[in-house]
Amino acid sequence: MIRPIDMLRLALGIIMVPTALAYFLPDLLPWVRTATWAAPMSVRLMDSLDASGLLAVAKFIQLTGGLALLLNRAVPFALAAMAAVNVCGAFVAVLIEGAPMLGTMALGGLALNAVLMFAYLPAYHAMLAAGAVADGEKPEAGANFESLFVNPLGGASRKALLIALVPLAGAAWFFWDVVPFANGTMGLYVLVLPALAWAVNMARASR
Repeated sequence: MIRPIDMLRLALGIIMVPTALAYFLPDLLPWVRTATWAAPMSVRLMDSLDASGLLAVAKFIQLTGGLALLLNRAVPFALAAMAAVNVCGAFVAVLIEGAPMLGTMALGGLALNAVLMFAYLPAYHAMLAAGAVADGEKPEAGANFESLFVNPLGGASRKALLIALVPLAGAAWFFWDVVPFANGTMGLYVLVLPALAWAVNMARASR
């Protein structure tokens, strides 16, 4: 007998795969109904996302994530990846488009995504645990992102901080010179806190 959690997993996969395929191959799946945007702000936003290629990226995440759910492979990773896309979709549908039916469907998909993530919560234990480090990092001061760019009292060495300045400066240059318009400015704002944490750590470093 199929478990309820497996039924929910298959249901989300069945929703994600056809809707994503309908974007890439609309003639192949003409019966699949996709979102129709009517509000001017929604139309401009989705046209911009489509022109930039970000909408294709989002649909690819939905497609691969949905296939992973149907095949029962890397399910926690697929759910986490799709969550970001589904949150954005619900935001546009509910707060920008404001269509009751479309918003209900978007929130339903997001809720299903969230329920499944809670069901697979043990798989996220390592990354949610206090003091967790990313793959390739070490817990020692100066060997992880938090001690360099988040915690101003991280205790990183001056050598580690000087090395960390390279990606920080590279990111600042990228947002200043490469990323256009307000996106670049927003990226620079995001770098303010990491830069401040780095500066305080550098001022406190004794070696």
